[in-house]
Amino acid sequence: MGYHRKSPRFDVNFGSTFAGETLAGQGTITNLSVGGCSIESKIPLPAQSVVGLQIQLPDSQWPLEIKEAVVRWVRGNTFGLEFQSLSDPDATRLQQLLYDLDQGPLVVMQRTPR
Repeated sequence: MGYHRKSPRFDVNFGSTFAGETLAGQGTITNLSVGGCSIESKIPLPAQSVVGLQIQLPDSQWPLEIKEAVVRWVRGNTFGLEFQSLSDPDATRLQQLLYDLDQGPLVVMQRTPR
């Protein structure tokens, strides 16, 4: 029996910064869903670490902010985050971004800032 995710993941290439109690760094988000993401980074984060995350979106000068995320897995220079807490406006922005990604990558790049 195969494993099925709760929500679809989209391959992306977004810059990000993250910070926890003892570690902070930058990375590249390689896939994204409503519930989490995976990040490639030179900064190793141990599993179960809690971090805040900012995602630089291609259509905005303001990053999408995840107030709290938990590292669920680590494989080499890549780790997976599960989103725990984000504001209502950022949750709406994330939903819109995922909708746009579902429509195709050109929709994300061509959408004008509000």
